[in-house]
Amino acid sequence: MFVTSEGHAYARFNRAIERRNLAAAEDAARDIPVLALDDALRLVHLYRERGSPKYEKAALRWLARYLTEGSPRLLEAATVAASLAERAPHP
Repeated sequence: MFVTSEGHAYARFNRAIERRNLAAAEDAARDIPVLALDDALRLVHLYRERGSPKYEKAALRWLARYLTEGSPRLLEAATVAASLAERAPHP
């Protein structure tokens, strides 16, 4: 059975997310040409869980993709944005 490098990277990404290993998840995500929206959100949640300073920028990038790719209704978009903002670390 032939496994592409992208498939291998995706398997590494999933393992890293399951193990809550942020560094490994970031490394694997870089090797995936286009990280699916759901997977990108999993990474955003891991940034938050680990208290990473990258959370806010990643959450904003994910939200922009969600608005473009997901075509949500206005109320749904507002709810998702508010949820991401509530999870942001406060200085």
